[in-house]
Amino acid sequence: MVAMRSNAKLILFVLIILSIVMGGYQGFLYTEELGLSQALYMVWGFVFLVLLVLWVDSDSKAFPSIYKPFEYGFLVFVFYIPYLPYYLIKTRGVVVGISYLLGFVLLFNIGFILQWLIYWAS
Repeated sequence: MVAMRSNAKLILFVLIILSIVMGGYQGFLYTEELGLSQALYMVWGFVFLVLLVLWVDSDSKAFPSIYKPFEYGFLVFVFYIPYLPYYLIKTRGVVVGISYLLGFVLLFNIGFILQWLIYWAS
């Protein structure tokens, strides 16, 4: 169980690092008055979703109360919008689960937030 938990932490670490790098790149492009290409934005959204699903799949192994059918990862991938809040609240409680959910939303939108802060500061 310890190896599963460390795998979830590694995936979460990679997700955070990639979000910061992508946000920094979006902020840099904004300062140069350039925009992020639609293709790169779509790829980033897909990579973020895959890493998020991998994290949920790996993290759920530490919680025996979570029912995991054979195709659990695929089901999380397909139904991530309703399942992610349910999973986070069920495994971590209401306050911490919603905090995690807001954290994931902020991670995905870190580039937009950074652009807004640059605009506001200039």
